[in-house]
Amino acid sequence: MKKINVLLITVLFCVVLIPEIPAQYSDLLLRYYSGAYTAMAGTGIASGSTNSSFDLNPALLANYSTANLSLAQSIRFYNYNLLRMSSLVGAQTFDWDKAKLNFENASVIYPISNSLTIGAGIFQKLNPQLTNKKIAVTFSDLFAQETSGSVYAASIGIGYKISESFSAGISFYSYFGKITSYIIGDNHGQDADKWIKLESNLSGFNFKGGILYKEPEFSAGLTIETPFSMDLEAAKSISSNTLYSYLFPKYNSTKWHQPLVIGIGASYYGIKDWLFEADFETRQYKNSEVQINLYEFGGNPVWETVNILRIGVEYKTGCELGLPIRVGYALIPQLYYSNNANGRSNTVIDYTNNNQTIKHLFTAGTTITKNRFNLNLTFLYSILSWGRVMVVPQTITDEYKEKNFCLLAEVVYQL
Repeated sequence: MKKINVLLITVLFCVVLIPEIPAQYSDLLLRYYSGAYTAMAGTGIASGSTNSSFDLNPALLANYSTANLSLAQSIRFYNYNLLRMSSLVGAQTFDWDKAKLNFENASVIYPISNSLTIGAGIFQKLNPQLTNKKIAVTFSDLFAQETSGSVYAASIGIGYKISESFSAGISFYSYFGKITSYIIGDNHGQDADKWIKLESNLSGFNFKGGILYKEPEFSAGLTIETPFSMDLEAAKSISSNTLYSYLFPKYNSTKWHQPLVIGIGASYYGIKDWLFEADFETRQYKNSEVQINLYEFGGNPVWETVNILRIGVEYKTGCELGLPIRVGYALIPQLYYSNNANGRSNTVIDYTNNNQTIKHLFTAGTTITKNRFNLNLTFLYSILSWGRVMVVPQTITDEYKEKNFCLLAEVVYQL
């Protein structure tokens, strides 16, 4: 028992006191939280049961009868591998790693009555980071690049229980954050004094509605998030030598169009101690004239419809400390594609997209329950790969893989 107490106190200490550091994220898709069900690939539109779940479906707020406070923190490990085959220099392999701490969310839930509950929280919605410190990754002998940042959403949600079977809810979001892209010259040491920086300051507002239908053996949920446009203000700076000025976007301010998002989910718990879930989400993107990175390796995003599938399973062990077993899988298409590229003198002139990049996400986790504390632990593993054939005029074939290992801890305290 003492060991469990020490574990809970240690994790809570780390979640509260470790400073937020932007973590890498391989895509530009806004994130949603499902609390403990993150270990089930982020399912939970129909059954989410921890504080941050109302970010996934605000109707879930109606399930709460006690006030709760939660904090979540993660540590992420990344592995990158690039196999490059050149018609001039042959095959080259590049391999590098990085690790980042990442603040995920903080939220509080408070029941007003038996049928009305409110929730509030701050959620990290986007934290892309691109690291091209290996010069060959950008196929440029001039510079290396790094992009990082975070976009958060302050949210207020309301859930109302219409009847024993039906609940409805709505959440309001105010977005804020900054993404910075930085390039420094290399050119075999000759351009180290040349640099360029682009800061994209983002803000916006939207809302999300959800309904929930529950029966003794199954439940179903539906969510609709309105499309909206994030305002983007660009702050530009450059060294006294303006060699890289051509990499700046042409705008000083623009709009980043976020999609209409529709999610449906179903849960089945008719077998004792088992829970089965499946969620489907579609995002209807529109073209956006935004440039998050100063230089896009592989071309700009393709603003098309993205359909995401998530499935998860939970088994309740009946242990005194809780310790359910949760596993899940998600198929997550990205906004970037594999492509063919044509160019001149190491400079890409145009891209032809062919295969959409797909992220495969595998998850597992559990919950430790002690008095008023719940400690949700989740392990996530994802992998994505893409390729490129470039003629500049030599022929270069790239085969790229990114692997992500993440340990996420969420502490929920019943007030």
